[in-house]
Amino acid sequence: MAEKKKRQLNYEILRILAMLMIVCLHYLSRSGLLGDPARADMTTADYAAWLTEALCIVAVNVYMLISGYFGGGEAGKTTLLTAESVVKRPLRIWRVAFFYSLGIGLLAFLAGAGEFDIYRLFTYIFPVVTEHYWFVTAYIILCLLMPFLNAGTAMLCRRGMYALIFGMLLLFCIAKTVLPMKLPWDKYGYDAFWFITLYLTGAALKRYGMPILQKRGRALAVYLASILLIFASFIGIRAVYLKTGHLESMISYAYTYNHLFCYTGAIGLFMAFSQRAGGGERLERFRRPIELFSGATFGVYLLHEHIDIRERWTGWFGDGAAPGGSIAGFLLRMLLVVPAMYLACSAVEILRMKLALLVRPGNKRKERS
Repeated sequence: MAEKKKRQLNYEILRILAMLMIVCLHYLSRSGLLGDPARADMTTADYAAWLTEALCIVAVNVYMLISGYFGGGEAGKTTLLTAESVVKRPLRIWRVAFFYSLGIGLLAFLAGAGEFDIYRLFTYIFPVVTEHYWFVTAYIILCLLMPFLNAGTAMLCRRGMYALIFGMLLLFCIAKTVLPMKLPWDKYGYDAFWFITLYLTGAALKRYGMPILQKRGRALAVYLASILLIFASFIGIRAVYLKTGHLESMISYAYTYNHLFCYTGAIGLFMAFSQRAGGGERLERFRRPIELFSGATFGVYLLHEHIDIRERWTGWFGDGAAPGGSIAGFLLRMLLVVPAMYLACSAVEILRMKLALLVRPGNKRKERS
């Protein structure tokens, strides 16, 4: 029997970092720290919150680049796929989402914390079609299309692959970035079309690489430059609005997943982690905990973004009000709350995975998105 291929720890660490950044994004939005970007009395701490948002906004894109890198990066197989192989991944994702959706919903109802009505019950039972978790809905659609994407891109030459990606970017990314208007089909990246674009990009990075970003320093420079451009866009358009009263809806437009700067920032961060760091032997000592926490990232998302938890968890750690001008207070609280919530959710998901292995002893694989 062939030896099981080891996971690449650099990408496992990137997966953990991406989910930590996602928790941070939700902390900023759910706790009210971002506030209204159009108000004239923003403090230095408010600007710090928006800069932190820019640093983390690439996280979802990075997560999907990883999926494309490992899921679509190899040449498509010529053998026919069975029905089981096509639905295996979507069913696995749905099963975990259903567990958390209904399980936490029942616990909230029994504890008197949930508001029961027929729509909420349907949200618990049908988390995909009701978009209880928008990420799960978009990702399952992508998973169902993966066999077609992999087989189709296997027939493309390098230029054909890049032409396809550019076409997708032109429609769902570049157009919305350069045109000062809300496009009818723009879902800000909360949709399967954008996930397909990222999946194809990850596949292209796997097959052809990106020589211009092979050096870690250059890749990090692209990430940081993209973040600064997102923040500069926010500052600039906000200044125009305060002076003219126009473009209010565009102030935070760069803070969307399918904005060009968010796309380039995600590629920069991804490429920075594609280069294996020195001290690999020392890192190997931590392989087990790294893989354990990496495998729990999907559960972290499902738990803290549950409909009965998402608006409440920031308050579990005390007052979640705006920082009131103190950058130090804002940073200290964020650096305490975000890791604490991440670790708590990871512990729950790791326990669930352990129990799942006990229920299905023949299944030795970790469930992961």
